[in-house]
Amino acid sequence: MLDKQTVVLLDNLNNLCQDGNYKVLDKNDLINNYSKKYKINQDSLNDMIEHLQQRSYINVKYSDDNVYCLTVLPKGRLFEEKNKELQNERKKYNKLIITAMSLSCISAFVGAFCAMILYNIIF
Repeated sequence: MLDKQTVVLLDNLNNLCQDGNYKVLDKNDLINNYSKKYKINQDSLNDMIEHLQQRSYINVKYSDDNVYCLTVLPKGRLFEEKNKELQNERKKYNKLIITAMSLSCISAFVGAFCAMILYNIIF
């Protein structure tokens, strides 16, 4: 399982390496693609790249202090597609839950209203 920072990095790499070829990417550019809340430095970037490489999401051909030459492997592209699919399913599921709860509340209100009317007619 990947953490949020690594998922964001893999998403950025997928956007940069869409054609499947090796790309030379500057480390500072990769760090600047993150928002300020993640507080990424070169050491954490190196750790995330190594983590992705060990799990066969990416292949690093060359790296030095300033650049990476890498490509995203099919497993990395598939991860992004599955992640988007899961997000769409979650949205559908949340919509279903909200609809069911709303209809349950409305039905409970109508049932209680009818019971009060029936109670007032009988007694």
